[in-house]
Amino acid sequence: MVVSPEDARRKELEILRALSEYDEPVGSTMLRRDLRRRGFLLSDRTIRYHLQLLDAKGFTEGHARSGRTITRQGLEELGRAMAYQRVGFVMTRFLSMAYEVTYRPETDGGKVVANVAVLDKGFHDRAVQLVKDLRANGLLPAPYIRIVDEEETYQEITPPRGKIALFTVCNLTIDGVLMHAGIPMLYTYGGLVQYLDHKPTRFVELISYEGTTVPPLEVFVYRGMTSITRILRTGSGMLPANLREIPAQARERAESILGDLGNKGWGGVIAFGQPNEPVLGIPVGMDRVAISMIGGLSPIAALREIGANVDTFAPHSLLRLEEMTRI
Repeated sequence: MVVSPEDARRKELEILRALSEYDEPVGSTMLRRDLRRRGFLLSDRTIRYHLQLLDAKGFTEGHARSGRTITRQGLEELGRAMAYQRVGFVMTRFLSMAYEVTYRPETDGGKVVANVAVLDKGFHDRAVQLVKDLRANGLLPAPYIRIVDEEETYQEITPPRGKIALFTVCNLTIDGVLMHAGIPMLYTYGGLVQYLDHKPTRFVELISYEGTTVPPLEVFVYRGMTSITRILRTGSGMLPANLREIPAQARERAESILGDLGNKGWGGVIAFGQPNEPVLGIPVGMDRVAISMIGGLSPIAALREIGANVDTFAPHSLLRLEEMTRI
């Protein structure tokens, strides 16, 4: 049997992935069925061949006629490989969700990408006020929320007793509107932007979307590196923001669309550059224009700053804007 090293590696990783989902030994027939669901049409003979190779590497262990299990070494190998394969996954997932957006400014309706924060019910009024303050200061992508009460279920979220779920619109929705207008989006960085006197001045931290296995803005939010509530009070602080690039030829069209969104009460765009010119201190690619948008995690970051214990699902799902409340 002649198998290229790359092809063998890919098949062995899928076998390890399948074995990792079982607590008991698994035979080649069951593995063949699971692999078929993943798009790998392998015969029992081929699966047995790769299992023998995995046994020799110490990644799997045979149990007589019962089948095989994955070893600790196998789990470690799978974890390393999955981390490498996840590089670029964040960007792909974000682009996929943005593509599914159906909201259009001209109809002011359709599906938007939503973020969810589950927090103590006692923070209900403060959470709503925070979102209103963010909107008043132009620091919110869209002026819509939905609050799900304890033990209610919406979009597969059921807040436990004593909790509520706050749904807000993610800035990926704006990406989706631009994409469906025929404007290609290139995700470049997520980072922290410094505000002075109510104005964005520069990016002080950056993580590239192409080289990360986790959403960049989550890193800054969960490390407590934001100071959004201080911006609301004094005009100075740090907030999470993204940097996108679009073709220079699409600038006029993008500006028109963002203007239409602004007329509907949308916001969140903190910098819109000129062709080939840096934005907030970051160079832009040749014949491109950079757009910096406030991260949809900003309400969640602000809640954490005031002491709320928040469980976050961002981005979580698509929902119809008509099911949300305008604030």
